[in-house]
Parts: sequence; C-alpha cells; structure tokens
Amino acid sequence: MLVVGVVACQEETPTGLGDEVSGAPITIEVELPWSEFASNLEVFGGYGLPSEVGDGIIATNLAGLNARTLVRFGSYPDRATVRDSSGTNRTDSTLAIFEGLFVAHFDAAASTNTGPVTLSLGALQTEWHAGSAGWTLAVDTLNDSRAWPDSGAGPVTPLRTAAWDPASADSVLFFLDSAQIAAWADTTDQSRGARLELVTEGERLRMSSASLRLSARPSIDPDTVVELVVPSRSVTFVYDPRPGPPAAGVRVGGAPSWRSVLDIALPTTLTGPPAFCAAVGCPHTLQAGEISFGALVLTSEASDTAFQPRDSLSVDVRPVLQRAAMPKAPLGSSLIGTPLGRRVAGAAFGSQPGARFEVPITSFLRALVVGQDESGRVAPNTLAILSAIEPSTITFASFVGPGATGEPVLRLVLTIGPPVELP
Repeated sequence: MLVVGVVACQEETPTGLGDEVSGAPITIEVELPWSEFASNLEVFGGYGLPSEVGDGIIATNLAGLNARTLVRFGSYPDRATVRDSSGTNRTDSTLAIFEGLFVAHFDAAASTNTGPVTLSLGALQTEWHAGSAGWTLAVDTLNDSRAWPDSGAGPVTPLRTAAWDPASADSVLFFLDSAQIAAWADTTDQSRGARLELVTEGERLRMSSASLRLSARPSIDPDTVVELVVPSRSVTFVYDPRPGPPAAGVRVGGAPSWRSVLDIALPTTLTGPPAFCAAVGCPHTLQAGEISFGALVLTSEASDTAFQPRDSLSVDVRPVLQRAAMPKAPLGSSLIGTPLGRRVAGAAFGSQPGARFEVPITSFLRALVVGQDESGRVAPNTLAILSAIEPSTITFASFVGPGATGEPVLRLVLTIGPPVELP
C-alpha cells in the first residue's frame, strides 16, 4: 500500500504532520495495487451489432482489416411543389426522375486518412438483412441464415469510383443514371442497396451519413428541374477479421462491443505503511464515511492497429448486479453519473499510450464497506467497465492489465478524525 500524501486539516487549512493541531481531522491519499483490492478480471464481447452504430466503416487492408459499408434507401418522394407558368405554386405528383447522385458524408476526425483516397460504389445483387448482415452472411436471423455468394457483401454491379480529400470537402459524390435510380425505387426488392468500399489500401474511413439526390422534371413545367432528397433507411458495415479477446488487460468498446469485468474487495483494516500508522494509528478500521473520494485508475495502452480510435471514446463504469449471470448480467446505474460517460482522447490508445484515466467509484466503495447500497440491498462487489453507448464505433479502448507496469490501482482519499477518548 502506497501513501501518496498525508495532511492535517483545521479550518480548511492544510498543515504538515509536524504542525498537527490536536483534534483536527487528517486527510490521507492512498493508492492500493491490484493485488490488494481486485481480482477475477474477465473481458466479454458480443454486445450489440454493427448496424446499431448508425455510421458506416470502410477500410481496405489496414493491418489486415477490411470493412465495407452497406446502404439501403426508402421510398422516393412521389410529389413536389412546383411553380406553374402563372406563378402559382402547385403540387405535382407526376415526376420524371432522369438522374441522381449518391452522396456520402465522412467524419474526418474519425478517419485515418489525411490525403485523398479513392472509393468504389456498387449495387448489391443478393437479398440481405440490414440488421444482421456480416462479412460472410447476408442474412443471419433466428430462422434464416444465408451466405453472400462472395464474402464481403458480394458480388456487386460496379457503378462509379470517386475520390475524397478531407482537406477540401466532407463528402463524395457518385453520379447515378436513370436505370440505377429506377432499380433502387422498387422497395419490394430485398437485394436493393449500395456497397461502398475503399480502393486505397491502408486507411479506415467513417461515413457519417448517406443520401440520394434525385433530379426530376415535373409535368407542370418540364423545363424546370427539381431536386428530391432521399435519406438512407438502413446503414451498416461488414468487416473481417473480427478481433479476439485480449490475452491480458482491459478492453472497452468496439462493434460488437466489449466489456471488462472485475471483482473489488476493500481491506477492512489498514496497517501501514509507517507514515500512515504514525498519523492515525494501526491497525485502522476503515469506515464508509472516511472515504471522501475513491477512483479506479487505469493506464491506457495501444489497441490493435486496425482498431485504434482517431477521435475520443466514452467510457462508463457500472456495478454488476448478478456476477454469475455474466455475460448477460444486469447492470446498475452509471457510477460516473453522466449519460455519455467519461471521454478519453483517442491518441491514448494509439500514438500516445500511457495516459492515466481516473474513474470515480466513491459511492460503490462506500456501499461495499457498509455491506448494502442506498436501497438497502446487498452491495454488489463487481464492476463492469464498458462503453457509454454500446456499440458506438468499430474502435476500442485498451488499458494495461494486472501484473504489468501501469496496472489498475485504486486511489482513495480518506478523511479520518482523531480517536474519541471517553472520560
């Protein structure tokens, strides 16, 4: 056990130990190594589906990773407001669509490329299910399982290629002729959809949205061109290979998402080191009210190259209510107390590993000491470290595991009053 600092407090003014005033409470900061407070670290995967992310991921041979984004559009607008020859606005329900654009918007901060890349757009030929499609299976539901003829959502009918340069635009446009527009208009065709892939190797892109911009001529005024916008109805991505669990360490996030679970056991008495005992006396029985602040401190390490985040990730910590039911155990409320968890810069898991990340768990620790939570139930002793939104991105956060330099530690700030002597 390492005592980081010991001070006495009187009238909110800290003084050194040698200047203590009798009767003043003492504030002590302690860091416990993994072996003194935690055990049974496990990493579980499989939470959520790529289709739940809402964005697309596209990659070609990024440290072995290949990912393609699939998009399906809904019904086209069947009418538009047009001004006739007399200047009156009228609704025209007879529109002749003659061409269009597939528009893909990208998140430059979440993409790896800093220069131009080339993308390819193709039309899917196989019936597929947007919620369950993967790299090898086009449909993977409870009562139906069908493979793609070609792994990776193939084959496709090639449509167009286009370049995206993040320095000049946030989107890329693919021209579509009337035949392709007509093919995607049939909402009963379960094979309809687009596949977007990266021709340029060694990069990973995040597509934030996609839409169709259709050009149509109204019957009221054929010399006028109106633009119809069709947002995507379904966006998902398929990728290969799927990462396996880490050999050691803590992992959070990904799609499907990962959770790391550990058991916590606070010592009931503190017996050192000498500076601590000199300040408060040993052995000292730990009381819940003495825990002014408690936090799990994690140290970041680089994630697998293909899954290193470019933008920040959101990490949450929740109590596990039934440890034996893992990986499907119910979880308690967030201990961080914000709906989006705590943000961690993406560089901490790539180019700048070794960052210390502090997760407050004060209420959880106090309940452990008391033996029950605020509702009077037996206090859980297991924590889950997870993404605040599961899943939110293909990338994941990695932290050093037990037994290595930078292993998880428990930081405690204790406020201990003097012993009460009865007359």
